[in-house]
Amino acid sequence: MLFLGLALVRGLLYAALTPPWQAPDETGHFEYAWHIARLGRLPTPADAHPEFERELIASLYAWRYGDFLGRPLPDRMPDRMEALPAGIFARNSRTLISNRFSLAYLWQALFLLPASHEDLATALYLARVSSVLLNVLLVGVAWGIFREMGLPEGWAAAATAFLIFWPQHTSINATVNEGPLAELCAAFVLWGWARLLRRGFSAEGVGAVIGGTLLGLWTKNPAAVLAPLSILLAIGWGGYGVLRGRRTSERLAYLGGALLVLLVLTALTGWTPVGRWMADRIEAMVEPPPSAPPSYFSVADTLTLTAESLWGRFGWMNVRIGDLWYLIVGLLLLVALEGWLLPRSRAWAAPRRMVILMALFVAAVVAGWAGFAFGTPNGRFYAQGRYLFPAAIPLAGLVTGGWGRWAPGRTGMVLLLLTWILLDGIAMLRLIHFFYGG
Repeated sequence: MLFLGLALVRGLLYAALTPPWQAPDETGHFEYAWHIARLGRLPTPADAHPEFERELIASLYAWRYGDFLGRPLPDRMPDRMEALPAGIFARNSRTLISNRFSLAYLWQALFLLPASHEDLATALYLARVSSVLLNVLLVGVAWGIFREMGLPEGWAAAATAFLIFWPQHTSINATVNEGPLAELCAAFVLWGWARLLRRGFSAEGVGAVIGGTLLGLWTKNPAAVLAPLSILLAIGWGGYGVLRGRRTSERLAYLGGALLVLLVLTALTGWTPVGRWMADRIEAMVEPPPSAPPSYFSVADTLTLTAESLWGRFGWMNVRIGDLWYLIVGLLLLVALEGWLLPRSRAWAAPRRMVILMALFVAAVVAGWAGFAFGTPNGRFYAQGRYLFPAAIPLAGLVTGGWGRWAPGRTGMVLLLLTWILLDGIAMLRLIHFFYGG
């Protein structure tokens, strides 16, 4: 309950402190959810409401959208979004016009129903509350995952606290976007595999893996990695179960469960929006369009931007925390890595297969992002750490596990965790100063 309370308070703080429209693609996500609430059905591009566009543009001016972005709005306010300059992100970030549906929009629309007569900024804050509540649920699921994995209570508590005081994670999950729901779907998949690996075949585990994957594929593109990851894990889990099973019935249960996961995910992935997006990206990698403009981001720029925004780079990637603080965060991650490679203590013990599961989950998400970023023509424009958040829970488990092995005794672990919490406070102060200091 303490963890849930902290997640709620911090989420509401970030939702209140971040000015309207100062989050990646928030204008476009809100527009789609607003139209669902207003129409009572899924909209089409033809349903784009001119009155909504005029009110949104007026809200952009009122909340200094262009000033904070570093890309000033025109002196004369236009009436339609397409009349804004091409460099204004709100003009291009319109999932309604591109007809890109997400299940997250249905959840957000529920919170917009009571706000049909409110101004857009007030409605936006209500929609942000929907994301905050999903993040609170995510924290509760994270605790359940760590306990299902058999992690010691201290390790589970440290990992959950790490997740709560992760500034960029809380900031993104306190704004209007599809990320919190996609991450929750990934968490259910992780819980399902932890249950299957620890307790053997069960309908709950298989259901969580299949259900979480399919819901994720209807929510956000970074969830694309869940399908191939689950298929590979099903092959390994089924083969392991057949080899170790003492009875024929046990072997058949493992084999049948693995086949069920394989068949359902393979058959249904292509029917989902993310599945179709995956097919398009694979085709683009094989036969890139000749007119695709090259990205102006270098490999170093892409990695640097992604690393910084994984911990804290707020707004539309325009609020840096500072080189010193990024350096300290990097050192903390190196400490965790050394803890795994050269442990000074093994007081925190967990089943090896659970550590491998967390590592595979993180590796799969990172590999999926890297393949898209460096394997598609415009992939480097997506140099943002939030695309790695489907692996936030296992990453929190691995980092705190490394800390526990690097710093023997309770005192060292507490000091490392307090340092992480202090850095979170510094990041929040930087956000406040950027948006309100002047």
